[in-house]
Amino acid sequence: MRFRKRTTEEPEINLVPMIDVLLMTLIFLVLTTSFAHESALKVELPQAHPQHPINARGVHIVIDGAGTFAVDGALVSGSERSIMRALKAHAHGPDTPVILYADRNAPYRAVVHALDAARRVGLGRIVFATKVHTPS
Repeated sequence: MRFRKRTTEEPEINLVPMIDVLLMTLIFLVLTTSFAHESALKVELPQAHPQHPINARGVHIVIDGAGTFAVDGALVSGSERSIMRALKAHAHGPDTPVILYADRNAPYRAVVHALDAARRVGLGRIVFATKVHTPS
């Protein structure tokens, strides 16, 4: 009697379903992550009654109560030239909005420096961020 040699298949791990699950998990995490804008300075915004919510895309200038500047999270010295340099580095063109987060106790001089620097760089779309007033 002649016996054939049995061929045994080696076990293999199918990675395709595991990769699918990992990609779906990654997509879920990306879509559900909140993209909150964290600033480098602690500011207390004044209250207002906004009609339209602010589009958070643009260059963010934060001025705290002591007059310290941060442009897109990076601390900047208070000179107008350094603010202009930072605005040029972070702006995506002349239509880029500048969102100004100024503390309610921020010096008027600091706000004027930020506005003048944005004007000199050619950024004319300026938005003042405020805290939404909630009726008590």
